[in-house]
Amino acid sequence: MSAFGDQIEQLRRMTDSREGMIRSRVVVDQVYAHYQHEHLEFKHPRGGKAKFLEEPLFTHFQDYLRDYARTVLHDGGREAMKRSAEHLSDQVERQAPREWGDLLRSGHPQVLLGEGERVVYDRPPKVHRLTKEELRVKSRAILRARLAAGLTVYFMRHGKVIRIPGKNEPHALRGRL
Repeated sequence: MSAFGDQIEQLRRMTDSREGMIRSRVVVDQVYAHYQHEHLEFKHPRGGKAKFLEEPLFTHFQDYLRDYARTVLHDGGREAMKRSAEHLSDQVERQAPREWGDLLRSGHPQVLLGEGERVVYDRPPKVHRLTKEELRVKSRAILRARLAAGLTVYFMRHGKVIRIPGKNEPHALRGRL
């Protein structure tokens, strides 16, 4: 083997990179997560915002890369990738919409290694993916809360949008609904 080849092999041993590329990810696994993430026009009166995953990633990616560069020769960067994924998951908790708390606590950080994506770190989300029944209960609770607060409510019935105006909105059918 050539001197260059020997050095590459030595680098592979030092970084434990024989298995291939290492990567981390944070999955926010709720049915409506993508919808909430992408719609900038949504208002979140209790806090949080759209782009709750993308914005912190772009804000902190240089820190993540610096941490990885500092540790790659020590442990192949695994601990740095773990810290980065956990930090990004923490940022989701700070920035995701807060309405009921399930979305912001749904961050699922993982570190994967190699082409087969062997999992080397996997912390389950603090809140599981809501079932259809849990979503139905949540939807009813939201409807009741909005009605009690006198807010305008929109919902679908038989493929049509039904609108119940709020108490501060003039409407001829108020009191007859």
